[in-house]
Formats: sequence, structure tokens, C-alpha cells
Amino acid sequence: MHVAVIDLDKCHFKNCRQECQFYCPPVRNEIMAVDFMENGFPQIHEELCIGCGICAHRCPYEAIKIIGVPERQNGKEVHRYGANGFVLYGLPSLEIKGVIGLLGQNGTGKTTILNILNGSLIPNFGKPESKKEIVLEKYKGTYLGEFLSGVYSGRLKISLKPQYVDSISKHFSGKVSELLKQYGENGRQKLEEMGIGGIFDKDVKYLSGGELQLLAISAALLKQADLYFFDEPSSYLDISQRLKIARMLRKLSETKKVVVVEHDLAVLDFMTDYIYLTYGEARGYGIVSSSYATRLAINTYLDGYIKQENMKFRDYEIKFSRKPPELDRSLVPFVSWTHLTKQFENFQLNTEQGELRHGQVVGVIGPNSTGKSTFVKMIAGEISPDSGIVDNPVKTSFKPQSPESEFQMPVLEFLEMSLGDRVSDSQFKNDIMRPLNLESIGDTQVSELSGGDLQKVYIAKTLGKEADVYILDEPSAYLDADQRMIVARMIKRFAENNKNAVMVVDHDIYFIDLISTSLIVFAGEGGKQGRSYGPLSLKDGMNLFLKNLNITFRRDENTQRPRINKPESRLDTEQRKIGEYYYY
Repeated sequence: MHVAVIDLDKCHFKNCRQECQFYCPPVRNEIMAVDFMENGFPQIHEELCIGCGICAHRCPYEAIKIIGVPERQNGKEVHRYGANGFVLYGLPSLEIKGVIGLLGQNGTGKTTILNILNGSLIPNFGKPESKKEIVLEKYKGTYLGEFLSGVYSGRLKISLKPQYVDSISKHFSGKVSELLKQYGENGRQKLEEMGIGGIFDKDVKYLSGGELQLLAISAALLKQADLYFFDEPSSYLDISQRLKIARMLRKLSETKKVVVVEHDLAVLDFMTDYIYLTYGEARGYGIVSSSYATRLAINTYLDGYIKQENMKFRDYEIKFSRKPPELDRSLVPFVSWTHLTKQFENFQLNTEQGELRHGQVVGVIGPNSTGKSTFVKMIAGEISPDSGIVDNPVKTSFKPQSPESEFQMPVLEFLEMSLGDRVSDSQFKNDIMRPLNLESIGDTQVSELSGGDLQKVYIAKTLGKEADVYILDEPSAYLDADQRMIVARMIKRFAENNKNAVMVVDHDIYFIDLISTSLIVFAGEGGKQGRSYGPLSLKDGMNLFLKNLNITFRRDENTQRPRINKPESRLDTEQRKIGEYYYY
């Protein structure tokens, strides 16, 4: 069984010779497997297509994919975006209690699932039209049918926290208080619960990424609903905030239904009771697995193989090390700084002296608003310290926390404008472009990219510049769990092979674990004062960081992945006694 997928953004039918039709074997035998619609775009009739893939190989714009799909999915289409668009197979059942998680690669249908379940998208089951009556007849006598009936009739109320919080300020102008009033009463109280009561009278356009995320979560929680959807609630939040939100959602699930899409596996593990995996081929098709208990689901995801369904969806396992690497003092230092201070109107930053070494990847972790971004900007030379000296006689390349998306040009042209001939360099293509799969979006306008694709473009832009020190601020934001692991290994290999130094500011513990050879830890009171410690070894850095947060991690016995301990559990108590907060 196969599906034919045409990316209409890549298809330039006016500029080609219609190779997809000309070279098609069935067409040559007068079987019209490929024809052209009134708007000029090609259409592949799958019932006539033999799946040879010649059209895909001959298309000059790589707009066509012929993708094999497991035979067992035949007849299980839930929704298709047009005749040759993305196909979703299956839907999760919301009958199970507790927090339900959705975990899978970007582009495999998680947002489509949320839109179907919240009633904003009516599934068409692969047919040209979609009607609520057909949906209810299809699921008649099932919990899903009863649920969708309630959604369509308005009997069940839905609250949705959207994925991209950056766009809030583009769609709303005014104060936070005015925005929250649209969702319910007690907006100030909800913000105070989130720890950001001070933004209540602020204008939305002046909020940071973390404040926008907490505002969006607050708005979703204020709404009186029966089912709450949270699409990537941890982006831009520090780990303390992530765990706080996780506890809130667990509490909410005692009386309401809660569904979460999340890529931070440590937080997803802590937050959810059951998980549905989505797998397939990004932008081609997605399959929804059966539900699994959280630990089994995440371990299965890391394995890349669903034993219960005999389905392999990745060619490799994702593994973690139980033993931390030692700080390599043999690496040669080439950037150093003394004790630094920086004073803003209401904020004071103090840093310890430190240095960067060739081939080193330094993870920078700590609570939001304690000076991490200010610190890396001082190292990069973007701002000057009030006291102290940064001895940085080398070139620095810097990726900001929130990449700009306003460029009206294709991705490849944007990278060529930024990097010149470097884009066509074979080593750059092999080391950066291909792991990030950027060639597949080369013709897409930068302004039309998803958050994850935009993040990957800016990572490539940063690493593609000729520099000695590379600084990336929150590179994992909007990347799926697979992409985070790929980016972590890619950056680490980049530093080792090129003998550069890399600094990475991030909040995803798994990502920091995989990417770092040492850590700089920040502590303090958010928005008032911050202090840095290190660079420290990974073990010492994690112990200091987690001790400040008052949490411990254990290791999963099968995958060695870090898992958050329950407070005052046997392992939590034991690890605190011996001072092992992470590598245990």
C-alpha cells in the first residue's frame, strides 16, 4: 500500500515539462494515473498508480513523494488534506483517565488530531467532502462518537493553548489584563499562581517568550471547559516553571480531561499517565498508535520500535549515558573572562571567572530572568559588562532566542544571503544541512516556516558562519524530540571536529545531557538578581542546578534516560543524603 503526496508549495507546474505525467508508465499505457486539475496542479490517482516512484524521481522540484504505508492501515484514513495531501490514520480515544500525551515527530499529525478533537477540523476519511453527520455515523456507538457529538453540539466546551505563543502579540494589541478578561475572571490571581503577577498591567508586545507562554496557559486555564488541550506548553519556560505547569495539569485532570503535546521527554514523563505515539513520514502520513503507559511509551519512542504493533519507525535507538564525562582539562583555552557584573534598572548580574576551550560544548542552565542571555551576549561582544573583562580575540556567531521570521525569500536564498558560498560547500551540506533536512524546505519562504523549521534554519545560519565561538540561545524550542536529539549530536560533533567552542542556553534536561561536555549554572531571583557558577563538570553542574531546584532524577533501568523522582520517595531521600541529584 502506498500514498502519493504532492507538496503544492514546491510544485511549479508552469515552469516544468510535466515530467510527472510524461514518464508515468500507466499513462504511457493510456491509463491516466496522473492528470491535471483546473488550477493547473497535477493529481495522482492512487487507485491507478503502481507505486514505481518514477514521477518523484523525475520531478525537477522534488515536489512528489510516493510513500509506502503499512497494509494494515488500508481503509483507516481519518483525514486527508486534498487528493494528494497529508493523510492521518487513526485517532486517540479520550476514554482513559488522567493526563493524555501525544508524542511524535513534527509533521505526523499531532496538531491535526487536536483540531479534530476540538471540533475546528471535520475529518473527511479520505473523501472529497467532510460532514459532521458522516463523522457521527462512522463513530456511532463508541466513546469517540459520543465525545464528538458533544463537541459539535456545543454541549462539551473546549479550551486550547496554541503551539506558537510568539504570535500572540501579532494578533492582539493591548494590556495583559484586557486579553485575560476575554477568557474569564480572576486573571490577576491566575498570573500570580504562575509567578508572573507583575505583568498584569503590561502591554502584551513587551512580554518575553516565557511570559507569553505562561500568559497563554493562564488564558486556557481561565476558560471554563470540559476538555483542555495544551500544545507544547513548556517552550521558553525554565525547568522549575515546566514542573509547576505539569503539577497544575495533573491536578486539573482529576476533574477534567487534559491532552498535551510535548517534546520535553522529562516533563512529559512527569506530567502524563498515558501516551499515544504518532509516527510515519513527516508531511506525508501519520499513524496513531495504541495508548501505552507513559514509561513504556517513552522507552518505546527512544527504541524506535513498537513491539506490541511490530512497527519500526526509526533506524536507530536514542541512548543516554549513566556516567557523566569528566571535564577535559587537556583542551586548550582560547576565550576567558574575569568576574563580570552587569546592572540594569531592576536587575544585577554577577558571574564567576571562566574560560572556553577548543572542542568544548558548554551547557548554560538556570531559571529564567537570572541573566543567562545577558551573559552569553557579553561573551559574544553584543553588550559590554559594567565591570570585568571578556578576553575574546576571536570571531563569535550568535543565535538569538527568538529568530526573526519576517524575511520574504526562500530558505536557500536566505542562507546564501547570510553565508555566501558556504551553503554550497560539501562539508556544510553533509554536517549541517542534511542532518537538519533543510534541502527539503529550500524553496519555502522563511516567513511561512513552522516554528521548528525556522529554528533549524537559524541553527544552520549560526553554525555556517566562520567563527571560533558559537552561541545558541534555546535551540531546542519548537523542535520535536527526534530533532532535539539530532541537533544535540550534530552540534557536539561539530565542536569536536572543528575544534570550536559552543555555548548552548537551554531548559530541556535531555537535550543538555546529550549536548554538553560541561555546564555553567545560573541561580538567583528572577528579574532581580542572578549569579553564574562554572564552567563545571557535567556531574557537579547538574548536582548544583538540581539542588537549587530541590528535585532529584533517577535513571531508567532500560534506557538510562533521566526520570524525575517523586518528592520524599525512597530514591529521592537516598540521593539527597549522598548528594547525587542526577547521575544515579
